[in-house]
Amino acid sequence: MSPVKNQKSKGRKPALIIILALIFLLPLAFSQEEYDYNIESYSIYFDIINDNTVKETIEISLTANTNFSRYVFYSDYPIENPDAIVKINGEMKVVNVSVSKIVGGINAVYVKFPIVHPGDRVEIRISFYSSGMLQNVQNKKQFAYYIKFSQPVGVFYVRLFVPKGYAILSPVIPSPDMVESSENRLVLEWKRENIKAGEEFYFIVGFSGEIKGFSPLWLVVIFVSAFAGGFFAGMLYKERRGKEKVEILRSDEEKIIELLKNGPVLQSELVKRLGVSKAKVSLLLKDMEKKGLIERVKEGRSYLVKLKES
Repeated sequence: MSPVKNQKSKGRKPALIIILALIFLLPLAFSQEEYDYNIESYSIYFDIINDNTVKETIEISLTANTNFSRYVFYSDYPIENPDAIVKINGEMKVVNVSVSKIVGGINAVYVKFPIVHPGDRVEIRISFYSSGMLQNVQNKKQFAYYIKFSQPVGVFYVRLFVPKGYAILSPVIPSPDMVESSENRLVLEWKRENIKAGEEFYFIVGFSGEIKGFSPLWLVVIFVSAFAGGFFAGMLYKERRGKEKVEILRSDEEKIIELLKNGPVLQSELVKRLGVSKAKVSLLLKDMEKKGLIERVKEGRSYLVKLKES
């Protein structure tokens, strides 16, 4: 009898190992499929043209996890003369660029391109002119930019090009990782790695006066002012965060907004229309509530979801 019992117990061990492996691997597989693509790098370049206009260029390098054929960028600022370049697996593709206003006065830049498939490498470059990033604060100009990522990013890179004719003043938040100067302009650079979903950044740079060139002294001023302006920047962040934010939304969030334009929809119905899991829809809606894009009202066992009135 005992040999038979031993054989049964040995047979159960491999099955138990397989079950345990599935328990640990399934959540990992789900998390990898949560996003339509993985963002390896996200770079933003701000070129100050004059007291009112900034040219913004965004470069994104990503790998597709599913089939998709467009990328959407959102901004609270007016967008003019948008242009885009897209490379798929290193090959330049024809793209269509359009701009429209959605709920809350947010501007959406739609970049449409040939469909990409899982594993494809995609490089997107979007550029446009915008106004409103430079504000008059206490008799000086101030550049302010807020961004929040809704999915992980490998490398986040920001460059601000300040033209001849501006003096850098406090605050400069956060302290730049690199500063370069020339006869014609000053360049401030920030770099962050391994960005997590939900992580947010706020950049503030003060300007004043009319000067003909940059002195090396300004490089010292920049780093000193980065520390001196910390408290002021924190207060400004709280007061103006809602006005000056740029959200990077996933394509599923854009689909939800489109569905809600026709009126409120039950959360359970959104699950069916999007074709994704209940858990994923719940997470998406919670994040969109925090962004002030939607409202949810309890109705029976589900929620009634609607666009938030501006």
